[in-house]
Amino acid sequence: MARILILLCFLLSSCALLDLEKASSSGSSQDIASVNNSDTPIVETKRRSSQDSSKQALRKRILVLPFRNESSVGGPELSQFAAEEVRNKLDSVDEFIVVRDQDVPGASLLNAPANESDLVPLIEAARAHGLVALVIGTLKDVRIKERGNQVGLFQTRYNTVQTSLEIKLLDVTTQKFTVAKDLSAEVTEENTRFFGSRSLASTDAVKAEGAVSKAVEQLIPVFSSEAHRIGWSGRIAKIDVHRFYINAGELSGVSRNQLLRVFGEAEPVVDKESGLVIGMAPGRFKGLLKVVDFFGEDGAIAIVHSGAGFLERDRVEAYVPPAP
Repeated sequence: MARILILLCFLLSSCALLDLEKASSSGSSQDIASVNNSDTPIVETKRRSSQDSSKQALRKRILVLPFRNESSVGGPELSQFAAEEVRNKLDSVDEFIVVRDQDVPGASLLNAPANESDLVPLIEAARAHGLVALVIGTLKDVRIKERGNQVGLFQTRYNTVQTSLEIKLLDVTTQKFTVAKDLSAEVTEENTRFFGSRSLASTDAVKAEGAVSKAVEQLIPVFSSEAHRIGWSGRIAKIDVHRFYINAGELSGVSRNQLLRVFGEAEPVVDKESGLVIGMAPGRFKGLLKVVDFFGEDGAIAIVHSGAGFLERDRVEAYVPPAP
């Protein structure tokens, strides 16, 4: 009898141990499943973020040319202020890289107000510097009305300044103006300043700055909406055997393994009857380059993906393979 009782106790304890093992194994499998499930969103998030980064918009190099002052107020000082205000405002547009004056050679056409009657030399100079757009500005009219009193060298006056500007955005690739806008503003300010021996033109330029700034502020929403219409492009700056140095890199939004389409230099199309230049024909398509590395502040190194006959100064554009 005692033996039977001992055998029963042994069987019951064995069953209990089996139940515990099953419970623990099922719990661990659930934990593993939950861990795997929790990893899935992380993986998906990484995939989405990498896809988003691959779709990052390429930033376009834009230059604001010196403004022309057709008004009788402010002289060169006011036109320089207006151009710098536009540069500072364009810095807030993510799709643009604003090229500064010091980055352009002093003897270049890009350091003088534009001659709109003959834009071809200007466009060629812009292409040589890897620019995709130019801002051309003109101060059309500035009027200052003053009232107040003067005591010695100190002046307390109310200045009402009216200003009008013409701003144009030139797409270098298409050679067309995508923006041509007249801006105007009026500002009334109370000023108490010690002007001393400053010239009249310099004094008037200071008075007109507020109105110019207010007029320029209207420009940014227009440029922001037009930025996506301007195509990105760069050029081959140098060729070293099998390596191609591109004048745009990470700062411009170029990514590693990016494919770039290569075109020969554009050529002018001349109307034989009138002898006038109709426009620039796009260069011959030569093939694809693949970005493999970066150099300098904003440069990329590429190798041949397909095609041949690539030359320095050839234009490059981003290539996105068609979706399957």
